[in-house]
Amino acid sequence: MSVPVSHPAARAAPPPALGAGLLLVVLAVAFESMAVGTVLPRVAEDLRGLNLYGWASSAFLLSSLVGAVLFGTLADRRGLAFAATLGLAVFALGLLVAGAAPGMGVFVLGRLVQGLGAGGLGALPFAVISARYPESARAPMLAAVSGAWLLPALVGPLVASLIADAWSWRAVFWGLVPALALVAPLCVLPLRGGGREPVRAGGGLLWPALGLALGAGLLVEGLRRPDLLALPLVLLGGGGVGLASRRLFPRGMWRLAPGLPAMLMVRGWAAFALLGANSFLPLALHEGRGLSLTQAGWVLSVGGATWTLGSWVQSGLERRFGPGSRPLRIRLGMVVVTAGLTVTALAALGHLPLWGAYAGWFVAALGMGVGYNSNSLLALSSAGPREAGGLSAQLANIEVLMTAVAAGGAGALIVRAQPLHTAFALAFLVALLGSLVAWVGAARVGGR
Repeated sequence: MSVPVSHPAARAAPPPALGAGLLLVVLAVAFESMAVGTVLPRVAEDLRGLNLYGWASSAFLLSSLVGAVLFGTLADRRGLAFAATLGLAVFALGLLVAGAAPGMGVFVLGRLVQGLGAGGLGALPFAVISARYPESARAPMLAAVSGAWLLPALVGPLVASLIADAWSWRAVFWGLVPALALVAPLCVLPLRGGGREPVRAGGGLLWPALGLALGAGLLVEGLRRPDLLALPLVLLGGGGVGLASRRLFPRGMWRLAPGLPAMLMVRGWAAFALLGANSFLPLALHEGRGLSLTQAGWVLSVGGATWTLGSWVQSGLERRFGPGSRPLRIRLGMVVVTAGLTVTALAALGHLPLWGAYAGWFVAALGMGVGYNSNSLLALSSAGPREAGGLSAQLANIEVLMTAVAAGGAGALIVRAQPLHTAFALAFLVALLGSLVAWVGAARVGGR
């Protein structure tokens, strides 16, 4: 979202209700984002929709990419209150559609609508903070927004699995709608009025973002299909992603050019590996090792906790060794991710004791917390003050794109490779190969 040009020093502090409303919206979106993966095995089983398993994640991610740009444009043209109201309504509609879905196709449609709203709501706090908060209040509010993701990351998967076991997976979606209805006035009403200031329109990236999402969607569908349309869809989707990337990312990114392009690829391929594996790990543990949804939810909660721990470790290393140690931390972090994924895969496939899945995921998430955040710091330090916003969008977009493709690819393997044990083995192998590409990028981040 683009930001009004104003004088922060003269801006009065917004009412406390606005801060509370923003944080509660972030909590709702974060819970839905973190929790759904745990209940997807139950959804696919009940709706007989294993063939669309990958799309349940990919549709949400790709539409969220479009939603962030679309609602940013609406905020610029119609105001923050309008964008917040519409974002909440679209997100709630998606929850209702998914919760009431009679089949997997409708469920995927609900997930797509959810993602559109979640993308807008995810970008909303940063636009509101920039437009409505004085300079002195921005840093604490940004820290609070980041912290609001912590609780859902730690307990979201476990809570979702407990709800699904006690009542129904549908309650995971429907249960958020009354909460959104209560939160909406706190978030929207303080944004009404207050005058309009000149803004810079942000619609120039809407079409490239839409092209990127459509291209990735065609690629995912092509990978999933077993018929003659598969290859044309893959080629068309890959071409669409390539063309859209020219507007959204720096030149040389896909060939891992040294410097910023390599940093973006480290982020993208690390997300492909770990977040892609996150999309099918609960199903692999449920189907292959007989874990309940609650037990599988514990694994994801462990990952959320240790990713946060890795972030704290990274922060301590930054203070002790300084910014010059970032490239080394990135490389070590990627090695740890690969090691942890390997142990997780072997345990999930039955070649190691079951506790190895928990231990391996602990190690992989710890490596992500160290390497991923170090990579973000290094990338942001390479941008000037006027480039920081654009670079933040690039970091977010490459993460969403690569995670969506990984989830869709894993879903395609689950459909096309039989038996399921073979499908999971191939999916883990693809994730591990992605982590190795991140190694190559990590070796080139210090190129400038």
